[in-house]
Amino acid sequence: MAAALQCRFFGHIIDVEKALAVRAAALPKHRRDLRFECVKCGKPVGPRAAGERHSAHFVHLQANPDCPITDPRLDF
Repeated sequence: MAAALQCRFFGHIIDVEKALAVRAAALPKHRRDLRFECVKCGKPVGPRAAGERHSAHFVHLQANPDCPITDPRLDF
């Protein structure tokens, strides 16, 4: 499945780097109020920074197997 590299944020399409910057700039008490939504299904997503095994991307906050850009399960 494809990784989500963009989301909808208050009606605008933004990339994951912008979303990470927005989240980092927000006060901790306001971070939960940020509404990042999947561009395909509209469900809430969160930005994830790049790691050793993946590039920066969005993940659904609750599993949504019907969405075409849901992350595959990673088994460590």
